[in-house]
Amino acid sequence: MHIYKWDESLKTDHANVDNDNHTIVKTAQTLSNLILRNDDHNKIIEAAKSLENVIFAHFELEEMMQLYSNFNNYNEHKRQHARLLKEFTRLINRIVSDPESKAHASELDRLIEQTYFDHIRKHDTEAAKYILQRDYYHN
Repeated sequence: MHIYKWDESLKTDHANVDNDNHTIVKTAQTLSNLILRNDDHNKIIEAAKSLENVIFAHFELEEMMQLYSNFNNYNEHKRQHARLLKEFTRLINRIVSDPESKAHASELDRLIEQTYFDHIRKHDTEAAKYILQRDYYHN
């Protein structure tokens, strides 16, 4: 079973953002485990929908904080979120339609460890630093 590794390079130092990111990773880990154990289909589908919901809520929160702080890279960050949400939604829809496929766990691993973690390191840390400097939505 694959375990997602959270390290200091993923910290943004903004409590709300970091807590959301932890929740997303934890929810993705639960989903991956359910898929690999070939657990009950309803549990897999429920975990997939839960992951989609926490990602969507997190992106909305980040974008709202960025708007209020006049973050200079807001439009690019929003595009990144749209791309990530599209990838997650596509995968979640495939999981819902075929919860037995173990290939979904590998795709989820790639999406979390490469794409999502990369987004946190490159984009979320920059945005959180900007927001914290302006004391908007400070912890």
